Amino acid sequence: MVKIEKVIPNSTADKAGLKEEYKIITINGQKINDYIDYLYQISEPVIELEIETKNNQRKNIELQRQPGEELGIEFKEIIFDGLKQCKNNCIFCFVKQQPQNMRNSLNQMDDDYRFSFLQGSFVTLTNLEQREIERIIDKNLSPINVSVHTTNPELRIEMMKNPRAGEINRLLNLFQKHNIQFHTQIVLCPGYNDQAELDKTLADLLDFYPQILSIGIVPVGLTRYRDGLADLRTLTEQEMKNSLGQIKYWQQKAVEKYDENFIYAADEFYLNTEFGLPDYNNYNDFPQLENGIGLTALLNEQIKEISFPDSLTEKKRIAIMTSVLGEKSLKKFADSLKNIAHLELDFKVVKNDFFGERVTVAGLLTAQDLKAEIKKIKLNKYDKIFIPDIVLNDQMKFLDEVKKEDFLDELSGYKIEFVSNIKEFMEVIKNG
Repeated sequence: MVKIEKVIPNSTADKAGLKEEYKIITINGQKINDYIDYLYQISEPVIELEIETKNNQRKNIELQRQPGEELGIEFKEIIFDGLKQCKNNCIFCFVKQQPQNMRNSLNQMDDDYRFSFLQGSFVTLTNLEQREIERIIDKNLSPINVSVHTTNPELRIEMMKNPRAGEINRLLNLFQKHNIQFHTQIVLCPGYNDQAELDKTLADLLDFYPQILSIGIVPVGLTRYRDGLADLRTLTEQEMKNSLGQIKYWQQKAVEKYDENFIYAADEFYLNTEFGLPDYNNYNDFPQLENGIGLTALLNEQIKEISFPDSLTEKKRIAIMTSVLGEKSLKKFADSLKNIAHLELDFKVVKNDFFGERVTVAGLLTAQDLKAEIKKIKLNKYDKIFIPDIVLNDQMKFLDEVKKEDFLDELSGYKIEFVSNIKEFMEVIKNG
């Protein structure tokens, strides 16, 4: 049974008498294990629901709705029968590089193809059962996001510590045969899947066009919590340069062969080397933005749409809290603010003591590191201190489980503002 979290007022479900906390037993006589089952069962104009009320009474309800009309039922989760857990022991696994008492979602080692289809998370395909493969094909659950890392079966087994990791080429070929599209990612680990192995992987993946929609390449991220884990290091600046050279070569191959590029490197490669960032139009609707691919180009494009004033009506002293990589990403934005009269702006770079200084992205800044840096600032030095709201989740908590309200209470003497983008930042600067 699946508990209803919310019923939208005046919706079809509401008018039929469905209530929050009711439980759905079956739809059209079928049990539903996930949101995919739910969507398929409610696609009919007439829907038969068997439900259990708050009083544990069972009854049947018939719903009728027009095509395209929302049914009006919401659930707390999108997987009803439990997440499929990861069965790998990847040498670069970020979950295993975290301390205790972290946000629950960060400690969740799921590897569920349904999440990949519904929400865009990446999966390894190593725990798929035959019936699940058949379901993906029969229901055309496309696109799927696949963590490939390498197309060398033996190397993939070594990197993921799972004998089933060697099946990657068979599964991708099967998906291609049945026109299941997929995005792919490669976590680049020096001494493992870089150099000649990267060339092999990119060459192999090109052959899956047009079913392959994108290839995202990100450098391995390592925290200071690696006791007992595989001996692994981050890429040096020279290795990043070399990798970008290889990526550029294969991007050109893709253009020559298919008249379009679908290979992308994470911003970190460019920001940590002298390679110029690709133009906004090179990212083709940004298919791997969640992987940190194209964020800086998107930011720079937003800058073009902002009307920067020549002067503010009154003097303002502003601080922006950001990460090591964030400061590099914001360089063009910072340059755009330099000539605004009456605006004094400082970027406060927060080093990641919590995870370790090798972690340089803004999204992994914790409350404790931000608090430590802010407390170094003299009270009333700034009229406003800005923090990117990417450090918070939907429940308004930081990675280290600190609530936003508690964070602000502890720093009540400082005028802190959370913003989601530079447009919002400029609105606050100009209009207060």
